[in-house]
Amino acid sequence: MTDGRPSEAGRTARWALVWGLTLLGCGATQHRFPLADPIWVDEDMETFARRPSEIYTPPQWDRIDHTLFRRVSEVFLYELDRPALNVNALDEVPDSSWFVNRIGRGRVSPAQIRAGACDSPEEPPRPWTVIRAKESGSSPGLVIRDANGQTSIFKIDFGQPERATASDSISTRIFWAAGYYTPCNRVVFFTPDDLVLATEPDGDHALPSAEDVRRVVDAAMRMPDGTLRGSVSEYIPGRPLGGWRFEGLRDDDPNDVFPHEHRREVRGMYVLSAWLNHIDTRAENNMDGWMQGDDGRGYIRHFVLDAGDSFGQIFETSYLLSQSFGLSHYLDLGHLSEDFLTFGAIDRDYYDAPRGPAFDVLGFYDAERFDPSDWRNGYPNPAFDRATEQDKAWMARIIARFDRLHLRAAVDAGRFSNEVVRQELIRILRARRVSILERYLTRLSPLTDAEVSDGMLCLHDLGLESGLRPSRGRRHRAAAWDDWPREGTRRVRTMRAGSRVCLELPDDERATAEEPRYLVVDVTAGTAGRETTGVARVHLYQVGPGAFRLVGLERPMP
Repeated sequence: MTDGRPSEAGRTARWALVWGLTLLGCGATQHRFPLADPIWVDEDMETFARRPSEIYTPPQWDRIDHTLFRRVSEVFLYELDRPALNVNALDEVPDSSWFVNRIGRGRVSPAQIRAGACDSPEEPPRPWTVIRAKESGSSPGLVIRDANGQTSIFKIDFGQPERATASDSISTRIFWAAGYYTPCNRVVFFTPDDLVLATEPDGDHALPSAEDVRRVVDAAMRMPDGTLRGSVSEYIPGRPLGGWRFEGLRDDDPNDVFPHEHRREVRGMYVLSAWLNHIDTRAENNMDGWMQGDDGRGYIRHFVLDAGDSFGQIFETSYLLSQSFGLSHYLDLGHLSEDFLTFGAIDRDYYDAPRGPAFDVLGFYDAERFDPSDWRNGYPNPAFDRATEQDKAWMARIIARFDRLHLRAAVDAGRFSNEVVRQELIRILRARRVSILERYLTRLSPLTDAEVSDGMLCLHDLGLESGLRPSRGRRHRAAAWDDWPREGTRRVRTMRAGSRVCLELPDDERATAEEPRYLVVDVTAGTAGRETTGVARVHLYQVGPGAFRLVGLERPMP
């Protein structure tokens, strides 16, 4: 490793993983899966010595490029839907420097969600030393260092009371539980005495002034007990390297081998952002962090940095624009063309949007106008544009794991002073969740968590587990066949306990480890009088009497 980069063998292994995941993750194809365990860890954290440089994506250029230039350049580009490249044999995303399977694969408690990426949900210890004024972003703020030496961005609400500080804390906890890397964000209550001016400059930055602090204190929301409301966002671990983009590769990161627009966790963020109405999903609100070890070598970890625009942000200068958030792009060329051709005859959902009981805080954030299939980011996003049904259903399966207690824990991190606002936000999140599950768990199979033990195959029905469908009238059917293409298809009886669906695998005593038998099982879920979903197609090898190995799961379109 004389040049500070991974060895030739390391690079070869990474590309082998690319092609392996691509082949194993291709859904609805008539092929055998290899006799190998599914990949659950993408080894993209191989350290290297040459620290990448910091990059900057100008926000205005990003808007113009994706709104206009990229759209024009793709007019004559005929591109079929392309499966995400980093999907494993079970139609899931392995752990990596981008994503960690949390609530989607394991158990996450409400207490863990309440803490999120923080060591503790408690406020950082005082005093808070102001080391400089906040230099970027749309809201006033400071950079502080708490009594433990942790550096953080200190922000306050502007415009709508409590929304910005609450949404920053709530949304990042939901992103964290879903599996993304996020900073630790907390709502705090403070007095001016908690903020102490630094006496020595922080690097090349100018010393803060009393005027910098006064500007923030005067603009902060004052509570009935005289305290002021703000939020503290801890600096991410590692050295910041600039925001990661929703397309392309980072040339100076040898671990970055999947184009970002073809990563499932980046594509699937569409559905999570739609749930929260996080309209500002763009490079500037992400961050790459250089995670350096004691030996000076490191790797890049990819963070979702800022989701403080979530829920119902209001621009005082344009209520019509505020009403359209999530329903139309800032400059929506498609809608403009439709309006031009119909002389404005189309009645948009954001005209005369209703105001709910928590309008002062949550703005026009609601469930009644929400269409999960047609939610729109602030401006077009290259990864969202390429998201397939499989990518969106993957995120819907993760969202299905959030129950009422999880949502309460996340919302409680917002520390709302008004119980009406708290209850209304929980109601809207739950209702939008139902809309997402109704859209994405009723077409592709909602069956997941496949396990094989003692000759039995078991899966969990997220349609039942999430409460989307009642137990009464829920039916499951299974058919099995040998080899591929199919030979000797036969029905298999299913058994259900709660949301767990099991079936006894047909046994062939002639199967051995040296001459294994290939078996495919299709399991379908349906509700009487409603839908029958696509199949969960499970691929297995029988390697001995009653001994089976799970090697693949596909969810082909019905």
